[in-house]
Amino acid sequence: MKTRWFVVVALVIVTGLLLSACAQPAPQVQIVKETVIVEATKIVEKVVEATTIVEITSTPAPDRVQITWYIGLGAGAQPAQIPLEKDFVEKFNKSQNEIQLIPIIVDNKYARDNLTAQIAAGNAPDVVGPVGTAGRAAFPGAFLDIEPLIKEANYDTSDIDPAFLQFYKDEGKLVGLPFAIFPEFVYYNQALFDEAKLAYPPQKYGAKYTLDGKEVDWNFDTVAEVAKRLTVDAQGNDATQAGFDAKNIVQYGYITQWSEHPRATGSLFGAFYPVDSSGNGSIPDTTVAAWKWYYDSMWGKQPFQPNQAAIDSDLLKGNAFSSGKVAMATTHLWYTCCIDKATVPSWNVAVMPSYNGKVTSKMHGDTFAILGGTKHPKEAFKVYTYMLTTGSADLYKIYGGLPARKSQQTDFFASLDEKFAPVKANWQVALDSIPFMDVPNHELGTPNYAKTFDLFSSLGSDFRSNPDLKFDERIATFKSELDKVLKEKP
Repeated sequence: MKTRWFVVVALVIVTGLLLSACAQPAPQVQIVKETVIVEATKIVEKVVEATTIVEITSTPAPDRVQITWYIGLGAGAQPAQIPLEKDFVEKFNKSQNEIQLIPIIVDNKYARDNLTAQIAAGNAPDVVGPVGTAGRAAFPGAFLDIEPLIKEANYDTSDIDPAFLQFYKDEGKLVGLPFAIFPEFVYYNQALFDEAKLAYPPQKYGAKYTLDGKEVDWNFDTVAEVAKRLTVDAQGNDATQAGFDAKNIVQYGYITQWSEHPRATGSLFGAFYPVDSSGNGSIPDTTVAAWKWYYDSMWGKQPFQPNQAAIDSDLLKGNAFSSGKVAMATTHLWYTCCIDKATVPSWNVAVMPSYNGKVTSKMHGDTFAILGGTKHPKEAFKVYTYMLTTGSADLYKIYGGLPARKSQQTDFFASLDEKFAPVKANWQVALDSIPFMDVPNHELGTPNYAKTFDLFSSLGSDFRSNPDLKFDERIATFKSELDKVLKEKP
């Protein structure tokens, strides 16, 4: 059996998908815990020590070229997405008789290390995605320059804004064509606002918010005040009232939904890049101010955002806004993937708040990329172009991205309306947020990227989990560590 037919992942939930995806002919599947037998023994054994391993084998179709599709480096590993990805793979495989597409789905928490191991073992997949700037940044030089394939296939890119073609260039190489963009904005639970008798957040940039009969700026101070009134303890007291019990919160006012990495939270008050022109660490005051606002939202005297323990609790179950127990969330368009209509039956979207009069809407831009080590670049590109054209509507339903091609945007929003009916969100908010994208982007690669990313992640963990953090000292230590890591060899 060839190594290519081993797919090693860290999620038991993917088993069903892969079983079904490779159903013709029937696959031979073996589930192994703590022990795995593969040709790339050394690399895989490191993974076995960290988590449960699922080993999946499949039988190749002898008359087809096998192209593996690696999912999880960005979006795609959420349970709700997996059945839809299964449908997509089956649809593609039935659409032609040249290529057998095989998905590999890995929990995002393990995907970077897992893909690193597969590349090191010479067993890299062919197509990766959807993947954003941050995901690609962890693999500098690993992706194929697809411009020669575009020219050879005479693939039409005239409907793509040239600015987005530049957005997807890494080190001067076009490693992907724009698939989807994900501006950031506010999701809000209408029922919780109605219950608190509070006005909904504004849906036009520059519009005021009405609070206590007065018009006020829609900024992060206003968000904090509104969020406190929407944060309620078990006795029904909100966070602004005497007797509020911060240890028994049953409803929260706000969360940075699945965008809690410090490079993201630090950009709430304005874009920043953590490296200056001389290669030194650079953390501006606005970033520190955003981090302090974020930290106090969880651990201040009137908390209004769940900390890590609360996010993981039975109340919020890891998907806070979708639990129906959080009133507002700032996050990206991709979050339409994961809102439960049963727990949040009435919701809408609003514009991002400002800081010192300036609005920042962080941007994510996903694409699919072909790894440079593929043995079948032409066949991989055929899969790739199917994903961006014939199959794109199915993928947009899975990943919730706004098509970069303007001709596909109307159909995309219509599909969201159909998915969430009778909810009809104001999607103009998403389009209006694009001009406020963060430049430089918060996912841009840095020197010694993996260590720098982990250093930021450790800081974020402290923010979310340490109520006794000596904030100023921690920031000073972080700055010193960042400077050191940036100058180390990877």
